[in-house]
Amino acid sequence: MNVALDKNCPKWHDDPELEELLSLCYANTQVCAKTLFPELFPTPWAGPHNQIFQLIDDPSSKKKAIAAPRGIGKTTIARTKAKKGILFREYEFIVYISKSATFAEMQTENIKRELLSNPDVKEMFGNIKINENPDIDEAFSKSAWVAFGRTLVLPRGAGQQIRGLNWNGKRPQLIIVDDLEDKKLVQSEDNRKYLKDWFYSDTLNSVNKYVNDWEVIYIDTIKHEDALLANLIDSSGWESIVLSICDENFKSLVPEYMSDDEIQSAMDAHREDGMLDSFYMEYMNQPISSEDAVFKPDYVNYYKETDPDFMDRCRQGKIENVVIVDPAKSVKLHSAESGIVGIGIDAEAGRYYIRDVIGAKLHPDEVISEAFAMATRLGALAIGVEVTSLNEFITQPIKNEMFARGEFFELIELNAVGKKEDRIAALAPLYRAGYIYHNTNCCGPLEAQLFSFPKPKRFDLMDALAYLVKMLEMGLRYFQVPDHVDNPELEFAELGITGRENWQVI
Repeated sequence: MNVALDKNCPKWHDDPELEELLSLCYANTQVCAKTLFPELFPTPWAGPHNQIFQLIDDPSSKKKAIAAPRGIGKTTIARTKAKKGILFREYEFIVYISKSATFAEMQTENIKRELLSNPDVKEMFGNIKINENPDIDEAFSKSAWVAFGRTLVLPRGAGQQIRGLNWNGKRPQLIIVDDLEDKKLVQSEDNRKYLKDWFYSDTLNSVNKYVNDWEVIYIDTIKHEDALLANLIDSSGWESIVLSICDENFKSLVPEYMSDDEIQSAMDAHREDGMLDSFYMEYMNQPISSEDAVFKPDYVNYYKETDPDFMDRCRQGKIENVVIVDPAKSVKLHSAESGIVGIGIDAEAGRYYIRDVIGAKLHPDEVISEAFAMATRLGALAIGVEVTSLNEFITQPIKNEMFARGEFFELIELNAVGKKEDRIAALAPLYRAGYIYHNTNCCGPLEAQLFSFPKPKRFDLMDALAYLVKMLEMGLRYFQVPDHVDNPELEFAELGITGRENWQVI
């Protein structure tokens, strides 16, 4: 142990049992927590606690992301990691980051108080010697302090400068990111992008990557499907765990902390107050309540392209196919996702079949190529394209490609009206009524977006699908009138006027 060399602790040399105990504390933060700070951890350890401690002590990973539910003690565990690093001289520079400077300062003050007020710590480690006025640039923090004249502890709020700070020739060695994302601010796409840019450019670049003496521990709850924490968990560069208090049936996964009855009571209270989203987010790390979700799994019907009934109706010409394209509209079109959806319309049976979906970062020519390939594969009559803000920049290349290929489809220009969230929500009645059928072989990505709406990571596929409503109206496609009801369309058909040679009836 580094601390074994400290002359302030001479009794270690005279007490082998104490030295052995502290060696265990040095090697294991969980042992350190129960040994030196038992008052902060009065309940028995449970599975989630064990998983958190195991990850934060894992030497094989430099970047660790932990999604932990509310009340499990994640902040206390984070502080304990910092205190252990101070006591055993593991780090010379610790940065504690939170959603605001005030919150970060409060936690670093708690670290200081828990060290200074602990008699066991004082007896075993001697005088910690807190210096409240370290010799650093005041622009960084007036709330920084130094322990043992060696370890700088610096609190930082989201967006504050970290990169470039140097303490006694050291860059930050332990960065603890605790409760970084604000529940309200994270709902804004611009705020999420700003925070991600700051985290990657400023925070992660503040360490000395040429020296293997640093680690970053990010611990929070997932507050949005596209939250920074959610992205880190999905990243191959981060070791991560996602924890929940209970399963989807509200059975406790941590009975030492909350029993089944307590979970049910909390859930009932949140439901009564109209705050189920908050319960799912804070206790289960699910930003959207499955009970309050706009789109639920049990709304979806399924089919296979090889189902005999489906194949028979295709052969009979009962199913009319269209392809809808929602191209990316960023300056760099290939940097955002485009959505392409193939839909079969069975007016007689009252069904809409989602036959194929493509959601990917595509160059404009790739969008056109994929749309044509899907239309040809499905035998589509028309291709609908969202043209808002693109207009001839998207329609002209499509028409040009038609002539070049000798493949012709009716091109339907779709203009966005209102917010995309409202357009997508308009699909909900169709799903609830059981009209929409998903191809079991390809609709997983679409379902991932629908079931996390209105807080998905991506909108591309369901935004394309949302134009189905507009396509149906523009083509006057409605479900067939039952035989016992007078059908004016049949009268027109008898006169040879069907309006089906083209998608749009003129």
